[in-house]
Amino acid sequence: MNQKIAQISIVVDDYDKAIEFYTTKLNFIVLEDTVIDETKRWVKIAPNKQSEFSLLVAKAANETQKTRIGNQTGGRVFLFLNTDNFEADYKNLIKKKIKIVREPKIESYGKVLVFEDCFGNLWDLIEPNKEKNDNFYSTAILKVLEKDNIEKTKKELKKLQKHTKNEIGNLLFEIQQSNEDASEFIIWECFENETAFKSHLTSTYLIDFLKLNLVEFVKGYTATKI
Repeated sequence: MNQKIAQISIVVDDYDKAIEFYTTKLNFIVLEDTVIDETKRWVKIAPNKQSEFSLLVAKAANETQKTRIGNQTGGRVFLFLNTDNFEADYKNLIKKKIKIVREPKIESYGKVLVFEDCFGNLWDLIEPNKEKNDNFYSTAILKVLEKDNIEKTKKELKKLQKHTKNEIGNLLFEIQQSNEDASEFIIWECFENETAFKSHLTSTYLIDFLKLNLVEFVKGYTATKI
């Protein structure tokens, strides 16, 4: 016997309001929109055409159903939206001014935040953990241009370290100072994947550090853990 849950109803007060929000804010698509009678439509939406699961948009038909709009689970998170690009989806939520109820955090299962749709339903946005061998390692050797700036460079590197460690995709950022040459610093980094590393390279605080023109890039390489 091959069974699967194909769809779940989400109670709303207006079909078009729901379609507008889920397609323009969350970038879902309408799989079906069929008129059944003067007051009822069969509306199915999903993240994409390949999705095996869809939401059936159901307009509340009586006062009891209207009380369930936005609170079908008694205040708990109702729906769980998985993604393979948490940062991009998070930025989209901010851009579209969607209410973030709980800010991003890292749990044992992956990255997660909670947002609220236009009806009040709570959603988890989740990027599940990937295989450990996806981790991206990077080493950089930096040379202070002016010896008088060694202490200033150390201070600015520690600021950069603090910001980088707060990045969702960062797993490690270590600073080492050479015993043989105090003007030489070695940076060891590890990110969840190459995408997270590339995102770090465009971060404002890294760009601001480089603009200080305190160091020159001596050597850098990436590596794979064995």
